[in-house]
Amino acid sequence: MNKLFFAASIAVLTLASCGGDHAPAPAPVADNTPAILKGDAALNVDVAASKLNWKGEMLGLYSHNGSINITSGKVNLKDGKITTGEVVIDMASITPLDAAYEATGQKTKEGLVGHLSSPDFFDIANNPTATFAITSVNGTTGKGNLTLRGTTLEETVENLTLTTEGDNVKIKGAITFDRTKYGVKFSMPVKEKVLSNDIQMDFELVAKK
Repeated sequence: MNKLFFAASIAVLTLASCGGDHAPAPAPVADNTPAILKGDAALNVDVAASKLNWKGEMLGLYSHNGSINITSGKVNLKDGKITTGEVVIDMASITPLDAAYEATGQKTKEGLVGHLSSPDFFDIANNPTATFAITSVNGTTGKGNLTLRGTTLEETVENLTLTTEGDNVKIKGAITFDRTKYGVKFSMPVKEKVLSNDIQMDFELVAKK
């Protein structure tokens, strides 16, 4: 009996000893979140690297599209999410990029820019800049205030995304607004030519600290 008791005691002690050994603690999981997406971040828009494109349509006939310059901008983030931001747009920098023009006559690129700059459209002499200030973001949809030709209205940003490239943040989105709500009420004198009220804009902002 003593031998059996002794053997059993050794077995218990051996098991207890094995159970008492602590397994190595798992290695900490590396946090690969870019520093720019942690906490609060106030970013400046790199105007040279950013893009703002526009498109307008003559319904059923053709469309015009082009670019326009951003002169300054800022974006505020909290834990990688956009909270607020604003860009200032140089209305005198309208540049057509499509091919629906003639070399001479009434349908030149210069003629289009001149017309868009006139009081028929954006009255750029009296309204040299426009602004868009984002006020809230919910997923891929944002809300913001567009100021154009002296009028400020809330507009919706669709397909809003934020990605990182090194120390930079890239923000993309699109806005479609009704030009007539901003006093841009020009219509074609020819009944068969209907100018769409909607102007489409898509943007790609590059921002950094």
